[in-house]
Amino acid sequence: MKGGAYMVTYDAMNMLFQFGMFLAAMATAVVAMIALFINRKK
Repeated sequence: MKGGAYMVTYDAMNMLFQFGMFLAAMATAVVAMIALFINRKK
């Protein structure tokens, strides 16, 4: 029983980690786009 709960927790942690990586990639892309926009305006 304990092992099953551990697997579920591990699965949830993996999903959260992947979601966090996705959010980080999106934030990086947005920041890069804003930087490009500001550089082009000058």
